[in-house]
Amino acid sequence: MALEKLQIQAFSDAACTKATSNAVKAFINPEGYSRNCSITYKDVELIGDSGNTKAFVGMGDDTLSLNNLIVDGTGIVSLGNYQNVDAYIKAFTDVVYKFNGSMHQANFLMVTWGNLKYTGVCKSFKVRYTLFKPDGSALRAFIDLVIGSSIDLKTKSKLAVKESPDLTHYRTVKAGDTLPLMTYRIYGDSAYYLQVAQINNLKSIFALKPGDKIYFPPLKK
Repeated sequence: MALEKLQIQAFSDAACTKATSNAVKAFINPEGYSRNCSITYKDVELIGDSGNTKAFVGMGDDTLSLNNLIVDGTGIVSLGNYQNVDAYIKAFTDVVYKFNGSMHQANFLMVTWGNLKYTGVCKSFKVRYTLFKPDGSALRAFIDLVIGSSIDLKTKSKLAVKESPDLTHYRTVKAGDTLPLMTYRIYGDSAYYLQVAQINNLKSIFALKPGDKIYFPPLKK
């Protein structure tokens, strides 16, 4: 079985269906990679409560980290179509980091290697040069790349959970909004506005200002 190299392909759309001509393969496959995911919560404190309650806010960052991708120009391994280390680094940069004028941003990316298939955008990109020729040109470098997951809006809308009074909600106060009215919109009953005021540490139900964010927790009816 032929050795499969990790590949990073550039795309001009978030759904990664329109591939550009830019793609690059790892010079030497990495020893591994890491996937980092987080979830965002808000601490909700009730009067007289002795502990914190974690209220779900939303899904946090999802990133893929590729560290210590080796680029070696000493001749141990062929550079292939690249004349030198700098030429490979330029090609790599054009794929993951270069500003795409037609999109007004950097490329969307798809990383594939074995069972790995990850789409997103470059969050950070670092090159460390560690070995040089007598004239100062690079002989060896290491690349660190962090890609943040990015889902196109069409797919995101399909995955979005439909609103339900059993789910946690955050709402932004608009002109003319009152707490009983907002409570009614969420729960279908304005009677819960006092609980909502307490959870949000509101000193008065009339203290709302346009732009304020109000947390509406799941309530058992």
